[in-house]
Amino acid sequence: MKISTLFLGGALLMSTSAMAQDNLLAKANEGALGDKGAMAQNGWQCWKFPFTYDQIDEEFTFSEATQIEWDSNGPGGNGVRWENKSSAVTYNGASYSKPVAFIRWDNGSMHSFWFVYPVEISKPGVYEFSMLGGEWSNCSSDSDNSYLKTDGSQSAIMVAFSNKIGPEGIRWEGWADGVDEATLAISEIGIPTEGQGKLFLFPKTANDQATLQKCTTMLDAPEAGTYYVQLLGSHALDVISDLQLVWKADLSAVEEIGMDSQVVSTTYYGIDGTQILTPASGTFVIEKSVMSDGRIKTAKKVIR
Repeated sequence: MKISTLFLGGALLMSTSAMAQDNLLAKANEGALGDKGAMAQNGWQCWKFPFTYDQIDEEFTFSEATQIEWDSNGPGGNGVRWENKSSAVTYNGASYSKPVAFIRWDNGSMHSFWFVYPVEISKPGVYEFSMLGGEWSNCSSDSDNSYLKTDGSQSAIMVAFSNKIGPEGIRWEGWADGVDEATLAISEIGIPTEGQGKLFLFPKTANDQATLQKCTTMLDAPEAGTYYVQLLGSHALDVISDLQLVWKADLSAVEEIGMDSQVVSTTYYGIDGTQILTPASGTFVIEKSVMSDGRIKTAKKVIR
C-alpha cells in the first residue's frame, strides 16, 4: 500500500466548509424524467474501442476508435437514459427517489463501449470521484471482446481518468486488490494504475431492480486542461446516479512516503475527528504518528 501525504503543518483537522468545492460533474447528473437523450445533451459521449488479443505473443491491437451517435434512444439506439425508478431502486435500505442513469454493456455490440464525460480542470491536484451504482439486469459472464469480464454473479464498472479518451490515455497494470482472477478477468490488460481509476463490483440482483452502493476513488490531475471521466463495464445493464468530482488537495504538496523505524504508532481519523481503525483505499484521512524521539506528526493522507 502506498500513502500519498499532504502535510498540514501540525493541524489535526480541517473544517468541512474549507474543503467544499464545486462538483465538476454537476451537469452530468441533469437528467429530465422521460428525456432519454438527456445524457448526450448534457455532454456525455460514447466511444467504441474494439481490440484483439494475440495469446501467443501476448499483444493487444486496438482498432480505430468510433464515436457512437447518441440520439433519443441512446448510443446506437441502445436505451442509455435517465429515468426515475424509485420503487425499484434502493440505497441504504430505503427507496431512492432521484433519477438514475441506465448505462449498459449487455450485448456484444456494446462490449467495447466507453462512456465518456469531459471536464475542464482549472485547478490541478487530487480530485475525489464518487457515484452511486448498482446492477439492474442482464448480468452475464458473456463478454466477447470486452474490457471487463465477470463470472456472472456480479457486474463490474471501471472508472478511468485521463487527459486522453480511451485506452491510449490509461496506464494499465496488475489486478484489482482482493479480486480473484477466476472471478474477474479484465481482458488480460489489468486495471489503471493507482490514482487513475478504480474497479467497482455490484452483486447481481433480480431483474429490474437495483441496490445502490457508494463508489469513491481519488484521481490525479497534474496540470490544467480537459480531462475525461470514463466508464467501462462488464456484460450487464447497470444504474448510476449522483456523480461527483471535487478538488481535494494540491498535488504539488503530495509526496509518496514509506513507513520507517522512527514511527512508534499510527492512528487514523476522519475529517470529522472520528477515529478510523482501518481506512479504506482511496479515502482521505488525518494520520497522527508518534515518533521514536517523542515527536508527534500529523498529516492529511490519501490512502492508496
